[in-house]
Amino acid sequence: MDQRIDVNQFYQGLDEFFAKSDTRHAMEYMESWLAEAEKLQDIYGQISVLNELGALCRAMGLTDRATAYYLRAKQYMKDLNLEGTGDYATMLINEGDVFVNTGEDEKALALFQEAKKILEECGLGGSYQMAALCNNISMIYRRTGRLEEAEHALDTAFRIIRGLDDCIGELGTTYVNLGELQVKQNKLRMAEESFREAIRIYEEQLNGADVHYSMACAGLAQVYYILKDYPQAETYYQKALTLIDRDFGRTQYYDLVQKNLDLVRKAAGEQK
Repeated sequence: MDQRIDVNQFYQGLDEFFAKSDTRHAMEYMESWLAEAEKLQDIYGQISVLNELGALCRAMGLTDRATAYYLRAKQYMKDLNLEGTGDYATMLINEGDVFVNTGEDEKALALFQEAKKILEECGLGGSYQMAALCNNISMIYRRTGRLEEAEHALDTAFRIIRGLDDCIGELGTTYVNLGELQVKQNKLRMAEESFREAIRIYEEQLNGADVHYSMACAGLAQVYYILKDYPQAETYYQKALTLIDRDFGRTQYYDLVQKNLDLVRKAAGEQK
């Protein structure tokens, strides 16, 4: 009988590291589990660990490593004839997320659309997974100037989420995406409300633990910067930096927000 790693034990231990925002030791922990899965020739276990390693590397801005992990897991799934399954759709989404981070939007969109088709064919058109995917698709449309299509994708995400239980985190993410779209549309006061609703969700219902909390703060800061409310912009950029450092460390995202904060301080000085 083939030996396998205890995937439930793996995820339980991983959750403990994430609860402490200990990404460095989480990486070491996952690498040790991957080595064990390799030793046992446990392909299913390797897929699980590779997927989580890819997600962490992506969040930390280590896109080359993330891509390598995802491509390896994707090939294992093909070898096991798992194409066309919900798990394979998840793999496509994860791979697409790396292209989002590297700015290769059309490559990301192609993978997202393929995943969307699979989910629909699997009867998962109203699932949490589909809601998250529609959020991703909306982001690509927003970044490439297809704002009407972005709105349509967000409407789908909201409709799905409001029909599901225990999806409060994805609801917060959807409000962040809505705020970013509204900034693009120059609907700044509406964007302010959307970001504030996301922040309320993260603070009051998720105890400030969600990794998207920093994005909501950075988005709200951008709104205040455009409105020339520099004290508020500085407050929320500083808050975003604290959260990014807590969740991911001094990544490229941290550096970008720091540059934005520097611009705010420069503008505030010129205003005086």
